[in-house]
Amino acid sequence: MAKPPAEDLPTFLARQAHGDLVAVLLELAQDHEAVLARLARLQLADQPDKLASGFKKTLSAWKRSSKFYGYREAGEFGRTLEGWLDQVERELCPKDPPAALTLFQTFIESDAAWFERADDSDGVIGDAVRSACQHWLRAAARCETPADVWPQRLLDLYSADQYGARGALLRHAGLLLSEEAQRGLVARLDAQLAERAVSGLAAGRGEDGQPLEVFKLSGALSLLSESLGDPDVQVRASLHYSPDPNPVQRQSFARAYIEANRPADALVWLQDSWGHVEDSRQGLLAEALEKLGRFDESVPIRRAMFERTLSDYYLDLWLKHLAEPARTDAIARARELALAHKDPARASTVLLQIGDADAAEEKLLANPAGIDGGAYGSLVPLAKALRGHDCPRGETVIYRALLNGILDRAYARAYGHAARYWARLREIANSGVDLLPLSPPDAFEAEIRTRHARKTAFWAHVNGTRRDRHDVEDDE
Repeated sequence: MAKPPAEDLPTFLARQAHGDLVAVLLELAQDHEAVLARLARLQLADQPDKLASGFKKTLSAWKRSSKFYGYREAGEFGRTLEGWLDQVERELCPKDPPAALTLFQTFIESDAAWFERADDSDGVIGDAVRSACQHWLRAAARCETPADVWPQRLLDLYSADQYGARGALLRHAGLLLSEEAQRGLVARLDAQLAERAVSGLAAGRGEDGQPLEVFKLSGALSLLSESLGDPDVQVRASLHYSPDPNPVQRQSFARAYIEANRPADALVWLQDSWGHVEDSRQGLLAEALEKLGRFDESVPIRRAMFERTLSDYYLDLWLKHLAEPARTDAIARARELALAHKDPARASTVLLQIGDADAAEEKLLANPAGIDGGAYGSLVPLAKALRGHDCPRGETVIYRALLNGILDRAYARAYGHAARYWARLREIANSGVDLLPLSPPDAFEAEIRTRHARKTAFWAHVNGTRRDRHDVEDDE
């Protein structure tokens, strides 16, 4: 008899006694400030003016603060900002949309306070401002303000952007504006762009002599193009000031048409070579041809890209639209190229993909020194795949390369990862598997201890006495 599905949490809570739930909440409120604050706001659910006042107080305190958030702290600060935005939308917006809108607008207009006080290398502050823009749009849509007021308010808020994070206002304009209203905004900006591009009325100019305002207007139109799903708007805006688009612009046009499911229009921009971005042109050309069902033209492109790069990604795209026996021939060709390739890790990845795990492991064992231990992005997935195919020797080669790569560069931020590689290598060694022709585990460990004895932070990770906040478990 089949086992009944486990009861989910909402169902479980729904059948609990009211008093029991109250007791649990009170207990949590005593130990967790966030729970206490949430309950306090819940008490104000029927008093939106007071609820808004509390949110405003928090926002004002952040704006007055002079604390600077370094790289390691900026992430938490960004998440705190996003949490506040979510609370305003969830708790205040349904009760008083105009009040929520005011708070969101104040947050957006205060973006200098967020960007100037944090190291936003990871983009978390920018993400918070972009989220605020979408919150603003949704709150505005719930207000009873006449619809014809919003296009100008939206444009004014976007135009005051000094940090490049308010693009979401136009990229997601459909959350607030009808298609007709967006088209009207496009027409206004189009007319302004045509005037500026021809007359050069703006004072500042870019390196190519075009007025800087032209690029701002073109950027706004490109964002509206995304909102409308209409690449013609983007193309027309760019052609106003660049009648002979460069490869980067052509790439943008082609990708936009493909995403809009207009592959035939994309082909117009995929002719001739693109120089340093030629690989991108070839990939987009093949994609457009595939969407048109022209596989006899796309398959040779996919094959050439794989043969040039020996990339498992391109191999998958090549094989995707092949029928037997062409697929069998392609796999044989991929195996031939992989066995002859000088990069053992890349070759091993391809061999695993075509189902030859033994050859993949042997390729690594034949040249461990040829593996770039700094190629974290490709080596970690390869190690996992080797483990899944029960290739402990190949897995050992990869983890040794990764470990050496981190320690030789003294890359302290990755010491937590290195310690996990060390632990996995020990697991493999302790399993008793024969690792020949690799050096014995004891010899490898002794060499690491000798060469890196002074890297105390790494050994602290190995011994379990240290764990940094940035040691993310993304390689597990």
